[in-house]
Amino acid sequence: MCAFRSGSKFIIAHDVGSSGDKAVITDLNGKTLSSSYVSYNMLYPGIGLVEQDPDVLWDAVVQTTKQLLSDSGIDPANISGIGISSQMFNLIPVDEDFNPITRMITWMDLRGLNQAENIYNHVSAEKFCQWTGNVPNAKDIIPKILWLKEAHPDLWEKTYKLLDCKEYLIYKLTGKCAIDWHGASVFMLFDPINKTWSNEACAALGIPIEKLPEPFPCTEVVGEVLPNPAKEMHLSAGTPVVICAGDVGVAQVGAGTVSAGRANLYIGTGGWIGVSSKKIVNDPKSPFWALCHVDPEGWIIATDLDTAGGSLMWFSEKLCQPEIEQGNLSGTSVYQVLDEMASEIEPGSENLLFFPWLSGERGHLGVGHDAKGAFVGLSFGHGKAHMARAIMEGVAYYYRWMLEAIEQAGVEVKTIRAIGGGCKSINWIQIMSDILNREMEVVENPQEAGSLGAALTVSVGLGYHESLQSVEPFIPVGNIVIPRNDIRQSRYDNLYREYREIGSQLLPHYSRLSATS
Repeated sequence: MCAFRSGSKFIIAHDVGSSGDKAVITDLNGKTLSSSYVSYNMLYPGIGLVEQDPDVLWDAVVQTTKQLLSDSGIDPANISGIGISSQMFNLIPVDEDFNPITRMITWMDLRGLNQAENIYNHVSAEKFCQWTGNVPNAKDIIPKILWLKEAHPDLWEKTYKLLDCKEYLIYKLTGKCAIDWHGASVFMLFDPINKTWSNEACAALGIPIEKLPEPFPCTEVVGEVLPNPAKEMHLSAGTPVVICAGDVGVAQVGAGTVSAGRANLYIGTGGWIGVSSKKIVNDPKSPFWALCHVDPEGWIIATDLDTAGGSLMWFSEKLCQPEIEQGNLSGTSVYQVLDEMASEIEPGSENLLFFPWLSGERGHLGVGHDAKGAFVGLSFGHGKAHMARAIMEGVAYYYRWMLEAIEQAGVEVKTIRAIGGGCKSINWIQIMSDILNREMEVVENPQEAGSLGAALTVSVGLGYHESLQSVEPFIPVGNIVIPRNDIRQSRYDNLYREYREIGSQLLPHYSRLSATS
């Protein structure tokens, strides 16, 4: 328990991810004073179905908040405000009492495949991009909504509101049904210029606007903590709640990349490159994300990889039991063991390539939901260490592909900051730097970028800072990784060209395999 000056003010912020809730108490400048984490599981009720229990997520928010206050000894009366960020691209349909009608249909879920394919029978991708700035695909929210409407009309009839993860948690906390502009743009039913739900997009798909939550700027105080959740969480009733934004949005703040031209490169279970921009751009033929920024004057141009660190997780769980045991015996983790093994292999993994599309992708760069992972070039001479390094390199090759697509769309990328759990491996960040040929600024606390970004958004929303740009200096850089040009030129540039060509040739085969039943 720490001692703080009487009258000091603090922020509580949550980053409710796919595998757990990371919560922090910070001062008004984003300095972390206490942190807490509660994990939970994904549920897999059938092939292509991935769910979570919304109330398990809420319980995690309750437990981490109580733990923060207990560990820090901070008087709840000194908590100036609360913010919640979370995973996005999920669906929680609720009834008039805001009870979930189904479990949360997560961003990894593919039950809306048929609906996704039928969207463009009603409207062209070009029109959709014109209306919303985006082009939905099978992993987005729209196919999940249409699946609910078409496959379960009884549940659709009971549905009062269609919420994402954070919006359900905000309701539980405040009793207010609201969504931030960033989160609304993720629905791909939102007019990003006029900051309203798109009448044209909703009408084309038969989705009533009244079923969608009211949109607000990300720094808006949307309510106060109600008495019942305040009692549960050991908070003061009436504590202000700032609506914040989902994980991609607050990462721009928590990485210190709010200003135009600044990018963050996130390596977690999934991953993305997000660039702050003063203009909104997209390509309906090869789309990425064009999302409202936490900064109301900006945009986030981004593209993602659903299994970045998840590829290494799959490899360790399926093929590395001895390395797991080795990590347990040495008091480290299997990832540290694999990192050390990979670092002993020469760059290029002796021409072994890995394609990290283990759960399919979102159609960005032309890589769709039916794409699959692959090792290409595997031989008797390769071992686990080669495979571990090839996974790290394969993820990095795909990040280079993503970065080139963003730049080719006319978005300037001046600097890149690295965040997420993958930053614990300096070897992996060096591989990223070499393959992308970009300097990587690794922030001081890369795993707290989400919760820290939420905390600073709250601080700006409560008026403690003038703007989101003004809090960028509060994000220190812990390490700068420089690309090694000799390695890139001698190994990685040639292998990247092969990676692009082989990957492009694999995609139509995956489409045909998916059609085979």
